[in-house]
Amino acid sequence: MMANEIPSTGPVITNSLINRFRKSIIWLYVAVVAISIPIIYFTTRYQVYAEANKELSLLVDMVASVREYVASDIRPGLLRANMFESPGISGTVAISMVANHFKEKRPDYYIKAASDNPLNPRNSPEPLETELLTKFRANRDIKGVTEAGEIKGNRFLLSSRPSVANQECMICHGDPQKAPLPVTSKYGVTSGYNYRPDSVVGTIGVGVPLTDVNTLVMQRGLVAVGVITLIFSLIFFIINTLVKKSILGPITAITEAAMLLSKGDLEHEISVKQDGSEIGELANSFELLRRSLKWAMEQAKE
Repeated sequence: MMANEIPSTGPVITNSLINRFRKSIIWLYVAVVAISIPIIYFTTRYQVYAEANKELSLLVDMVASVREYVASDIRPGLLRANMFESPGISGTVAISMVANHFKEKRPDYYIKAASDNPLNPRNSPEPLETELLTKFRANRDIKGVTEAGEIKGNRFLLSSRPSVANQECMICHGDPQKAPLPVTSKYGVTSGYNYRPDSVVGTIGVGVPLTDVNTLVMQRGLVAVGVITLIFSLIFFIINTLVKKSILGPITAITEAAMLLSKGDLEHEISVKQDGSEIGELANSFELLRRSLKWAMEQAKE
């Protein structure tokens, strides 16, 4: 290279601009993903829990309906006939039997009528159900609770409602000495008695396994991130193409023309089709400068 020769910096400047632009887009993508991931997770988690709550509410209503069906439609007729068939006069027994059939079809779900004073020991509450039972007794205005918890080593989203004793319950759950013989002979007289009318004697709970909910949350989150990545990739490609064509290309042309002009080449016309834009004005300015220098040089030769 000659000592007075000016190196061509056009490609270097253009590559620098391109690299800066690409890095800016990449950093913007990283920032958007970093911000989107927690938003997507918590938003999706809220939606999934809301859907689970609706499903749980329906199941609890179904269980409560079974209990009301037994109390209103089956029990009165059996009692009038002096029949004490447990599934017919006890909503708890009926619910337990329905739960067994339901769990055969949906084994991951949890349905239970629990009591801390049960006739059947199988209805004894788990620690979480004991906590809920205490909460219902402390505040009778609470009609239902939905919360996450662990039962027998498995995490559930559990929806629970209080089980309140009525006067008819006293036939089997009042004084054990007055309880029907079929009840005492089957369950004994040590547990499940001395209920008080209008008292909370247990809980009716339905649970959805939380592992399924969390898996669905992660799946939706990954799908959402994948869609964002795809959209951002398309935007990156489109903007990158437009910028190279509309900005970087003209800047390269102007830079190369300016370098030729600085070397004394006054014949290279600067032509950039960017009418009305800042780049177009810059190109026109350089072109006017070239023409002025060329005219001045031609006048100096005459």
